[in-house]
Amino acid sequence: MEPAGEECILKDRAVDQKTDGQQNITKVLKSDFDAKYNILDISTPLNNFLSAHYKRSYAYYSLLNILPVVLTKVIDSITKDKNEIVTQFAPTTFVQNAREELKIIIGLISRLKYELQTDKPFQNFTGDEPDRESWNTFMADLPAKANSFYQACMMHTECYMYRKLYSFVENSIFLKQFDYFAKIKQDTLNSCQADIVTLAKYTRRTENTFDVFNELLKINLWSTRNDLSKNENGLSFNMNVLEDVTATDSHILINEAFEIWQCLNIRRSKKQCVDFVLADVGYELFADFILAEYIIEKGFAAKVRFHAKACPWFVTNTTRRDFEMTLQYLSKHSDYNLSLVGNKFLQFMDEGKFELAPVSTFWTGPHPFHCMKTVDPKLYKLVQHSKLIIFKGDVNYRKLLSDVSWQSTQDMKTCSGAVVPNSFCTIRTAKSEIICGLPEGTYERLQSIDSDWMVSGSYGTIQFVLGTGEYGY
Repeated sequence: MEPAGEECILKDRAVDQKTDGQQNITKVLKSDFDAKYNILDISTPLNNFLSAHYKRSYAYYSLLNILPVVLTKVIDSITKDKNEIVTQFAPTTFVQNAREELKIIIGLISRLKYELQTDKPFQNFTGDEPDRESWNTFMADLPAKANSFYQACMMHTECYMYRKLYSFVENSIFLKQFDYFAKIKQDTLNSCQADIVTLAKYTRRTENTFDVFNELLKINLWSTRNDLSKNENGLSFNMNVLEDVTATDSHILINEAFEIWQCLNIRRSKKQCVDFVLADVGYELFADFILAEYIIEKGFAAKVRFHAKACPWFVTNTTRRDFEMTLQYLSKHSDYNLSLVGNKFLQFMDEGKFELAPVSTFWTGPHPFHCMKTVDPKLYKLVQHSKLIIFKGDVNYRKLLSDVSWQSTQDMKTCSGAVVPNSFCTIRTAKSEIICGLPEGTYERLQSIDSDWMVSGSYGTIQFVLGTGEYGY
């Protein structure tokens, strides 16, 4: 019989005071865990997928200490709020039925956590998921040694966990619309409202100059620190950035803002569109709206099209409901300036200057972005004429680079492959051990300063790749 998940994970890296005997037992059991699940005591080798298979990787740490906690918190929150949940989503006469469904869902999440902690193989999707065939085909094509939580590419593991988690409510009768992370996302928005108000006022008068554009890009970059699933210090950082945005320049490892500026200034026309692949809600989403507003008002494009996630994703990623909820929140805010901005954004939606793209499950699938043309040709056709695609955040960055540990100096175009035949940029703070495009010696210098620099969110990159020009851009 398999040991319990908690016994396998052994609260790795816990530093509670223990006797020498307890510490020795922990070391032995951890060694048994590594041996049983074929964990190699090395860092991720170059040109290999990020994976918990390598013990000295952040992927291993994340699987031991972050993903199980996410599932535990979900179980705790729905257990605590079960009465509120069933009342909200089930008709009065079916509340008891919904309560029973919730019990089943809690059991399924517990099993998912156990499978994660004991390196079980990924399981097929067997319900009414719209992307069931795509997911099952993908998993069937994985090598046998890369089809379980610890052995797989980390991106596959994380995407599988969040997708499987949502499938439990998706296949229910009464709880289909339930979002495990809805309260967290609402609290995230509420907690940063002072910063949002300040940013709104700060950006009301902006000139059509590169210096202003560069400043907005840097503000947008540091908004990605507000990922509360990994970083609880992001909000305190926002005001400092606005006080002196240039003070952060030493922590921007690559800034290709001028190339992005040149791209946007080429061939202006009323038909041009910029696509925005969103990441997190709250302050980051508002910063995205501000950058999109600038793009529209300065005539860089006639439309900014936003791409949200198809289901609750990586805790605080933006879904269609989050996007619409944020606009309503802004437009009805008690602060007069913020409500004006919110209503302006709603007007942009009505006029077609802002657009929410049709939901695509490609963004919540396991595939790297260079597979878009074959996996989701409809999405590819939608974005292939875009003047510029803006990819936000660490997860999108990792999917662009196929979650591979590239040589840090390798160029972005090579690492990303043929994503789409038009230009794109990435705006991302580093929260995983994957990066490319760095100048010679930068990686080594940062390693000597802070061994955790790649995962702390304290360093950022703004990178650009020029398209092939196949569609005139």
